[in-house]
Amino acid sequence: MATTATTSAPSTTARAFPLMFFVIAFAFTWLFWGLAALGARDVAPALPGLTVIGTFGPLVAAVILTAQESGGVGVRSLLGRILQWRVAPIWYAVALLGPLMLTLVAMVVEVVLLGSQPPSLGVLIGELPSTLLTLVVNGVYFLIFVTLGEEVGWRGYALPALQARYSALLASLILGVVWASWHLPVFFNPDTSYSDLSFFLFLAFLVPVTVLMSWLFNSTGGSVLMVMLFHAVLNTSDELWKVLPRYSEGEISAAEAAVATTHYYLIMTIVLWAAAVVVVLVYGPRDLSGHPRQVLATTSSESAEPTTNSPRVR
Repeated sequence: MATTATTSAPSTTARAFPLMFFVIAFAFTWLFWGLAALGARDVAPALPGLTVIGTFGPLVAAVILTAQESGGVGVRSLLGRILQWRVAPIWYAVALLGPLMLTLVAMVVEVVLLGSQPPSLGVLIGELPSTLLTLVVNGVYFLIFVTLGEEVGWRGYALPALQARYSALLASLILGVVWASWHLPVFFNPDTSYSDLSFFLFLAFLVPVTVLMSWLFNSTGGSVLMVMLFHAVLNTSDELWKVLPRYSEGEISAAEAAVATTHYYLIMTIVLWAAAVVVVLVYGPRDLSGHPRQVLATTSSESAEPTTNSPRVR
């Protein structure tokens, strides 16, 4: 397990904006996702695995820059945060059950406020075992092939770098916009559900997710494992919507699929913003946590590991 340094970060200078991290992450990902989109449109050969490979762009960028800034020690510390499991049990509940609870709240909004037909008790009982199994299988897949490649970079490197320069809330808002923009190539890939979705709705969805994940990351001493779990469960929690009659129908047209996808993201976005606002009001924008936010060292003489001291906010 990685250890967290506790020495104070310098307060006289802010750490440089992590522009090079974003450049490397985008270049790596967009190369493979761009080729995947061209293959899906029969413009280029359709090669398998391109989308999965592209997902690892943030991890590649984080490892390259950490090795450059602090050598093997820094890389081991960065990757060690994937195994940082010694956190208070409440944060396991937040990481594993939080996304499911947010999804259930969105489903209640769908049924109670928007008048969708609720599932029958028989359907709930009958579908529960298969739904739980699908959640577990999909969650494991997302954990290995999606969140590992993303979270070592986004939360393990980029967020602490931004938080060394800005408040936790402003750092999260910046990262949310960048993170959403990183997804742009998949919106041009007809083989993905993103092609049915407005980018701006996805942006509105992902910004509050980023705030919630910053809260979790800062509250667990910089555990990449916790945000990986949260991300994986959130990605698979839409499976719960299939118990609603409106979303459990068989074959649907492309237009109907686009409407269903948009509707799901719209309701989830409203719920996520409500949750993010509560976190900001309770914990404050400076750290989004009851503990000092995680930051990266600001000088070359220090290891580029996250520390727990908050420098001057601007």
